Amino acid sequence: MDQQTIVYLYELFKTIFTAANVFLLVFFVFLVIKSVKYRPNFKIAEEEKKEIVYTLGNVVIRERWQSIVNRSRINSPEAMKLAVIDADNLVDELLKRMGLEGEHMADRLENLTTEDFRSLDRIWDAHRLRNRLVHESGFVVSREEAWKAIEDYASFLKEIRVIEE
Repeated sequence: MDQQTIVYLYELFKTIFTAANVFLLVFFVFLVIKSVKYRPNFKIAEEEKKEIVYTLGNVVIRERWQSIVNRSRINSPEAMKLAVIDADNLVDELLKRMGLEGEHMADRLENLTTEDFRSLDRIWDAHRLRNRLVHESGFVVSREEAWKAIEDYASFLKEIRVIEE
C-alpha cells in the first residue's frame, strides 16, 4: 500500500465514522424527546397534599377522637387521665390496623422510625405518660401534661390523615 491509498482510506473511514456519530447523536436526541412523556413526575421539596378519603372507619375514628378531645377539656384529673388512656388506645388500634407486629404498643412503635413518621418521638412521649398513669399508683397528671399528650397523639393522627389539620 502506498501513501496515497492510506490517506484515502483514512479520509473514507473518518467520513464514515463522522456520519455514524452524527446519526447516533440525532437518534439519541430523538429518543430523549420521545421518552420525556414516560419520566416520573418528581416534586422536589414540596409535599403533595393528599385529600382525606372519608370512610365509615375514618368517621368512627373521628368521632372517637372528638369524644377524647371533649373529655380532655373537662377540668378534672380523672377525665384528663381517661382522655390520655383512650387516645393511646386509639393510636394503638391504628398501629395494629397498619399491620405493625408486636404484643404491646411499645413493640409496635419500636418497628417504626422517624423517617416513617415525623411524630414518632411525640407518640413515644405521650405513651410514656400513659404508662405512668396506668402503672404508677397515685400519679396525677397535670392539665398541661395531658394536653401535650393529646396534642402529640393528634399530630400522629394528622400525619396519617385520619383527622384534619
